[in-house]
Amino acid sequence: MKAIGLVVAFGSLTSTPTTAQDWTQREFPLAPPNSSGNFVAPYFDGFYPNADGTYTLSFGFMNRNDEELIEIELGPNNFIEPAEFDGDQPTSFPTVRYSGFGGPRERGVFGVVVPADFEGDVWWTLTTDGYTTKVPGRLVSPGPIIKGAYELSTGPMAAGTLRPTIHWQEADEGKWGVEGNWKPETLTAMVGKPISLNFWAKDRGERELGTVNVSLWKYQGPKGGNISFESLVEAIPNARARRGARQPGPGPLLTRQTVNLPLEGPHAHHGRFTATFDTPGEYVIRVKVDSFGLTDSSPGHQCCWSNGYIRVSVNEE
Repeated sequence: MKAIGLVVAFGSLTSTPTTAQDWTQREFPLAPPNSSGNFVAPYFDGFYPNADGTYTLSFGFMNRNDEELIEIELGPNNFIEPAEFDGDQPTSFPTVRYSGFGGPRERGVFGVVVPADFEGDVWWTLTTDGYTTKVPGRLVSPGPIIKGAYELSTGPMAAGTLRPTIHWQEADEGKWGVEGNWKPETLTAMVGKPISLNFWAKDRGERELGTVNVSLWKYQGPKGGNISFESLVEAIPNARARRGARQPGPGPLLTRQTVNLPLEGPHAHHGRFTATFDTPGEYVIRVKVDSFGLTDSSPGHQCCWSNGYIRVSVNEE
């Protein structure tokens, strides 16, 4: 893997002075987070070269609260420039806490694909209660920095782990990567009535293949609109939950909680869930599939997970 430390150090945020800016939030960046009342910051993780010559710029975020969910609708408080890349970024920013180098950042939430001859920056700007931060995604490091410092590896990790694939049909080829696999169809739902979510996720590591973890996230949707997820995936025999994690088997699934998909049997690799919405509107669900738990895979390693996205149009009953 290439230059992760440099990406973290130089791919961070800048603040923009405005009349509403609360400078107390900026002056103590290393202070412990509050439970609420803080801001969300965009992050540029680095870029990945693609087989067709294009590049994927990887973006994530950090909610600096300890508990409070922050939601910022698309528009003047949440936008990407140039405008041709705007619209597919998240509007829902939960708090996260990963062990090790993972910390409170959610990496690789989405990717922006730029052409092979792209020059310049892709800026993501977020404003939380008048406090604005923004970050540039770029292919070339500015100043006297090692050439290619922002480049991330797409090859196997030390023990052979690679990003898993996500499939909308069991037999389709599937896709992997942070830029995501968008489900072609938009699902429709009624407020208060669960809908089915089905997909398949498979390990593709260069080692003995293992199980894949799945988590579901509200990615876009009306501010305050809640999605209740439920897993229909049966527990893998002899599976044990990690300390503080969700118990294996069917039941409610909270944001950040993971479900382990079976390797064998009639539902091998099959993610089976339901989603229930309490507010009408247009939503996007993020399906995150990962190989975390292996020795060479974690959020802090920038590997190994992939994103899927499901659009849902929710109407009043």
